[in-house]
Parts: sequence; structure tokens; C-alpha cells
Amino acid sequence: MKKLALFVAAIAAIPALLGASVFADSPGQLSNGAANYKVRNVTKNGEYSQTIAATCGETVKYSITLSNSDYGLLKDLTVKANIASGAISASATNASNETTSVSGNAKVNLDKGTLAYIPGSTVRITSDGKTSTPQADGITAGGVNVGNLNGSTAIFVQFQAKVECPTTPPVTPPVTPPTTPPETPKTPETPAELPATGAADVIAKLAGVVALTGASVYYVASRRS
Repeated sequence: MKKLALFVAAIAAIPALLGASVFADSPGQLSNGAANYKVRNVTKNGEYSQTIAATCGETVKYSITLSNSDYGLLKDLTVKANIASGAISASATNASNETTSVSGNAKVNLDKGTLAYIPGSTVRITSDGKTSTPQADGITAGGVNVGNLNGSTAIFVQFQAKVECPTTPPVTPPVTPPTTPPETPKTPETPAELPATGAADVIAKLAGVVALTGASVYYVASRRS
């Protein structure tokens, strides 16, 4: 009876031992593939692809698939994207306290301008697409922590950016002040000749008066006679 009890206990312990062994060999691992990193032109309602084109004023959306191919829990899953080069990376800490990481590329070719991250656009989406959870900004800076990832599950991390092109202000020609022609100096007028007032003129005028008076007296006398 004692041997039977030991045998039953040993059999009962086998699944637990196997489970511990499987868990130890599968602490959590990010899986990778080129198709995990995609981007699309939202403005043109384009399809997801690894490389697209965009121009001034257009909005693009990145979608990153993060999958845990092992059974162990992945903690502090952090995602970082360089939208200028298209490089995207992700890392997490597995159940063995080791770092597991992946990287890929989703490129936007621009004819002009630069890409700028749209604040508040980062979300974590469940693999079935039913639950979308807003995440903090920073995915294009130092990276953003999107939480934990259970074993044998996958999630999507998405964010958006816009093509910004600087506008050149119109060139306004300088205003030239009106030119005032220089004034031509006026030639001083020659004053009119003043009437002579010398002694000869006075005598001549006096003689005229005397002659006129004499003629008048003679006329009056002749009329009386």
C-alpha cells in the first residue's frame, strides 16, 4: 500500500514538473518579421506597406505588430521609432529577467518637407482589434512603455505623423521713398528803375507848371478883351 501511494504521488508530480520545465525553457520571446512593420498614407487612403510615398500636408499611420512567441510574460514592452530613417525597435524583459528585442523598418519617402509626430496618436490595440488603449507620447523620442505582453499573444502599436513643409513668405519689395527734385535757385529780379528825383527834374517840372499857368492867364485875359 505504501509503494502504491508513492507511485501515485510521483505520477501526479509529472505534469507539474513538465510545466515548470516548459516555462523555464519558454520565458518569453519577441518574435520578428519584416511584415511586423508597416505604414500607410491616411490622406490618400492607401494600403499598409513597408515603404510608401507622401508629400506636404499628408498624414501617415504606422502599425507595429509585437508578438510573444513563448509562454512566459514579457514586462515593460517599450517601442521606439525613428520616423526620419524609418527604423523601429521594441524590447521587453522576460520571465528570466533577460532582455528580448526586435527591430525592423517602415519607410516614408518624401519629395519635400519632414515628418512630425502627431501628439496623442499612439495607441495599443489588441490582436482582435476590439480594444484600443491610448498610450503616452514619446515613441519618436526616447520610446514609450506600452505595458506587458502575455505568452503566446500579440498586440498592435500604432501612431501617426504628418508631413510638414515650411511656407516661404512672399517677398515684399522695399518701399522707395519719393524723390524730391532739387529746387532750382531763383534768379533775383532786377528792381524797376526808380523815377529820377534829382534837381534838374524838379526844375523842369516847375517850368512846366509856370508855362501852364501863364497860358491859362493869357487865355482868360483874351476872353475879357
